[in-house]
Amino acid sequence: MKNVFTQTITFHSDHPETLIALAREWDSLQASQDAMGFMECRILADRDDPGRYVMINDFGVVDPDVSAAQEAFLNNERSQTQEFAERFLAVAIGEAEWHHYDELYRTSFAGEEIPE
Repeated sequence: MKNVFTQTITFHSDHPETLIALAREWDSLQASQDAMGFMECRILADRDDPGRYVMINDFGVVDPDVSAAQEAFLNNERSQTQEFAERFLAVAIGEAEWHHYDELYRTSFAGEEIPE
């Protein structure tokens, strides 16, 4: 199994520009701090269901004694993470749906080696 853990959050919103602004603010904050395994965030818009979005957050291993999933759950406990989650959910319509995945395979065309 790869050392990447992915968390997805699916929700509806009428404010995609706010979602993007919040994601950029989060990325900027993470770049200046210990990110606890945080690798990247992506927000996808559903072409078949306008107003539906999927946020994809990837986490990797920083400490060999802590799995990527553990890094993600430690990150979720941070007060900053809680604050940003509240801000994202404030522009969501209805309940968000959370899912957690372990990466099994990834294609990389960037020429980088992805360890087994």
